[in-house]
Amino acid sequence: VHSVVGMMPMCFARFAAGPGRALCPVLAALALAAAVTGAQAQPAPDPIAISQAARLALGIETVAAERVSRHDGVALTGHMTVPPEQRHAVVAPAGMIVADTLVLPGQRVAAGDPVQRLYSPALASLHAELDVLRLEAEHTAELAERAEALLDAGLTTGEDVHERRLAAIAARLELGAMQSRFGDFSGEADPARFLARAPADGVVAEIATEAGTRLAEGDVIVSVTSGETMWARVHVPARLSQELAEGSPVRVPGTPGSGQVVAIDSMIDPARRAVAVHVALPDGVSGRPGSLVDVLFPAAADAAGLSLPARAVVRLGGEDHVFVDRDAAFEALPVSVLTRTRDMVTIAATPLAEGDRVAVSGLAALKNMAEGG
Repeated sequence: VHSVVGMMPMCFARFAAGPGRALCPVLAALALAAAVTGAQAQPAPDPIAISQAARLALGIETVAAERVSRHDGVALTGHMTVPPEQRHAVVAPAGMIVADTLVLPGQRVAAGDPVQRLYSPALASLHAELDVLRLEAEHTAELAERAEALLDAGLTTGEDVHERRLAAIAARLELGAMQSRFGDFSGEADPARFLARAPADGVVAEIATEAGTRLAEGDVIVSVTSGETMWARVHVPARLSQELAEGSPVRVPGTPGSGQVVAIDSMIDPARRAVAVHVALPDGVSGRPGSLVDVLFPAAADAAGLSLPARAVVRLGGEDHVFVDRDAAFEALPVSVLTRTRDMVTIAATPLAEGDRVAVSGLAALKNMAEGG
């Protein structure tokens, strides 16, 4: 680059007076572009020479890449989740402070059981407002009844009765809205202290156990899960997701019966190039929310690529690579991962070939040498 830049004044001086003066800047620009392009090119990593003694010292082991077929489907790993209809939560209607926790996560409770004591002057003010609204609702209801009696006696008009009825309905609705905020709470002797109660039969999934924890309006106080059905959330490669639809059957290896796809995200995760798919797992699949589970999705009966242990894939320069055994050396090859489970990956059949042996241990040392360490 520097030589090209240094040549440009000479070129201009030589052709400034001649007919070729317009061509000089073009030639210099082309030469400069070629030099910059050559400087930016990144050569492929050179093979890493490894002797047999070094292999033993570094603990390098290899396995052979095997061709796989998708006629049985594609296994992907997801996380267990709880179906929406089995999740029940109590939300703070105002700012609150945890005073005492009466249950622990994982404990089974019945609907209405006290689960936590909370301190909230703001909620005490709402409770007083609730009493006022209750009195107003009773008063407007009495006025509406009295207006109807006066109408029967001919002492008032139908318009007055209609207004009284509307006032009674509005007061009743306002009271109902306020009461709904206190559905899972009951007051104690101290007007600023309240008991939070379990919203349903089930197991406590989430609760703030530390006394003094501050909860803002809208925060979840306690969450309870009910039922035995489990779902899974799986990131499915975008190309495979096109073969799925709501209701598509799925299986869990080693478990009888089948589940089904219940929802497919409409957006592709740009980082994973995958789509989040929610599936209802077959009966008999047990586990805690967040546990890993392998799900077998249906797929067309075509060759899917090569199968390798998941630990064989490493990241080099922001891309997935494997180290291929070339007898006296290891070559780092970029690969395209098609599917991934906890233990295995499926990669595109190029540039790797069936039977090629790939390193599955000693990878930290190989990666360090490939990066020039």
